[in-house]
Amino acid sequence: MDVIVPTKDDPRLIDCVRAVLAQDHPADALRVIVVDNGSARPQRQVADLDPRVEFLVETRPGSYAARNAALAVAKGDVLAFTDSDTLPDPGWVSGALRAIEAGAKVVAGRVRVYARDDTRPHPVEAFEVVNAFRQDRTVPRGFAVTANIVVPREVLDVVGPFNADLPSGGDAEWCGRAVAAGFPLTYVDDAVVAHPARESYAQAWKKLCRVQHGRQLRVRAGENPPGELSLKAFAPPVGSVLRALRARELSGPRSRAAYVVGAFYMRYGRAAAAVKYR
Repeated sequence: MDVIVPTKDDPRLIDCVRAVLAQDHPADALRVIVVDNGSARPQRQVADLDPRVEFLVETRPGSYAARNAALAVAKGDVLAFTDSDTLPDPGWVSGALRAIEAGAKVVAGRVRVYARDDTRPHPVEAFEVVNAFRQDRTVPRGFAVTANIVVPREVLDVVGPFNADLPSGGDAEWCGRAVAAGFPLTYVDDAVVAHPARESYAQAWKKLCRVQHGRQLRVRAGENPPGELSLKAFAPPVGSVLRALRARELSGPRSRAAYVVGAFYMRYGRAAAAVKYR
């Protein structure tokens, strides 16, 4: 089992790798491949944590290029992908492997999004805690994120590497190829990684622009990815109030009010980013 972790200027990398090394999977059957993708100060010391950690450098920009660099040296019969800002639960790997042993071909585990303070979240945090990385919702549509995907090597050998030309959406594009090749996605609720929510409007806008840029590159390549801009994108998200009242992830009226504000920002921010990259 090889766990692939791309990173760039992320101070949370060390904690992520430590969490991977603390898996309840047999230690001698686990390896971590960290790929630095242009950090100002590459954290090479991460390899000193454990002999099972390998540190690579990929100079071509983009997390998909970094993942592909790891694929070129990976030796495991199963490959797991996560991000350097995640904290995998101790049972992450074993939960995914149980599903693979039961016949799953592409495992998409749960991504548990958290805020810095769940009683006083920023509006973007509140929105993401409820909606970001919802693999349980996206897997039925044939899409999963590389923050939590586990795949047998034999599947990757057929589907091939990620499209390193995409700034975003490379995980969706890869999943589309996997499904088309006869390898369906399986959502696994007990293969969990924790992921911090974005903390500001600026971070949210950067993500929205990256996603729309990636989408338009796929459109120009002849694909038909979801997310086409329509008049509905400019309508107020009237369901946000009801969703805020029902969301179990939110605690207290302050966080629910923040969610409504965040929902309005994300709705119009997504529409604005779509217009920018049309």
